[in-house]
Amino acid sequence: MSNRRRQRGVTLIEVLIAIVIMAIGLIGIAAMQAAALGNNQLSFEYTQVVTAGQNLAERMRANRDGVSNNFYLFAAGTPGNPGVNCATASCTSQQQANWDLAAWYASLAPSVSFANVPATASANLPGVQVAVACETVTCVPDDVRTITIFWDSRRNGATGIACDPDDNADLACVRLPFTP
Repeated sequence: MSNRRRQRGVTLIEVLIAIVIMAIGLIGIAAMQAAALGNNQLSFEYTQVVTAGQNLAERMRANRDGVSNNFYLFAAGTPGNPGVNCATASCTSQQQANWDLAAWYASLAPSVSFANVPATASANLPGVQVAVACETVTCVPDDVRTITIFWDSRRNGATGIACDPDDNADLACVRLPFTP
């Protein structure tokens, strides 16, 4: 007969290994949660941008004369202050286009204010810029216009407008076609 006792329970080494494995698993779960939150924020921003682009397209549809005369064409940047508040006064198609761009832009960048545009911020996109361009060199009334909205999705101070997702110096962008 042997005097060996049967071992019962677990050793300290086994407990430590189990704790290490559990800690690695919890760190992995925390990393996935952080990534999910970041992707959720980016998805929210894309939704805001697409909705804003549709809003600008509707403003352009309402002012067909302004579109036909290329009053909405705009290089990337910030629109200027409109000369008149078209929400309270009668405007020409050019004044309406200028006011539409400024009012639309003010809704995306609450830190920007224009004298003749009421403050109605509906989004807060860092570094937001807009461009409206024709698909062709000579822009005729029925040409497709492209609405491009840029913003700093990485929040790293990017300013480039090449729309290269792999270049950290470029702003994120969404391009929406508009057919008059």
